[in-house]
Amino acid sequence: MEKDIAIYHQTYHVRSVNINANKQLGLYGLLGILQDAATEHAYHMGFGYEEMLQQGFFWVLVRQSLKMDEWPNWHDEITISTWTKPIEGTQAIREFEIFSGDKKIGACSAAFMMLDIKTRMPRELTDTDRSFSPRTDYTVGFAANRIDLPGDTKPARSFEVLPSDLDMNNHVNNVKYSQWMLNLIPFEYHKEYKATAFDINFLSEMFLGDEITCHTNLTEESEKEAFFYGVNQRTGKKSFISRIEFEKR
Repeated sequence: MEKDIAIYHQTYHVRSVNINANKQLGLYGLLGILQDAATEHAYHMGFGYEEMLQQGFFWVLVRQSLKMDEWPNWHDEITISTWTKPIEGTQAIREFEIFSGDKKIGACSAAFMMLDIKTRMPRELTDTDRSFSPRTDYTVGFAANRIDLPGDTKPARSFEVLPSDLDMNNHVNNVKYSQWMLNLIPFEYHKEYKATAFDINFLSEMFLGDEITCHTNLTEESEKEAFFYGVNQRTGKKSFISRIEFEKR
């Protein structure tokens, strides 16, 4: 892959290790694929993990918004197209489109920040910083925005951060939060409903040994959407806020 390619394309096969109980690529699996495509594109463009580490910085995902029209099935092949947008202050905006053959089945917008390894504080960015080559001719048409919680959420379950939850930055990998949320949803609900939209705000890092208490307003009567958030018991701070939209299969 050439470093000057502003739009990155990667094809993935939906294999047995990616699917959920419905024999489809689900939210957790797709978020992992999007993370992989973004990481590979950054590497080929010259601002990947190793390059940033040498400068004392690392990338973190701060907001993400995903919209899906269809979910791929086992043995399907999907193509991810991704690119960066013009910088907004301290945030680098990345967009994705998900294709099954020639058909677009989903899109995603994500906001990243570059943190100082020592201070964990964000770095100010510019459009020309590290040759981002932002795309200006097209957009998916939506952004990852702030999520406002309703007042009817209740604590549902607590999880301990284990070694398998961590990424190479030694904090909880962003896709793990979706797994925690999915584990709050009753199995029969997973069988009857599918996610059509997923939004998440990451508010504070979580580390090995931390305990997170997840809250939700999901009930047996919920049909269209549910909200989730998690509180780090060590710090007392919210770690994430999320929203999932559903429709019947």
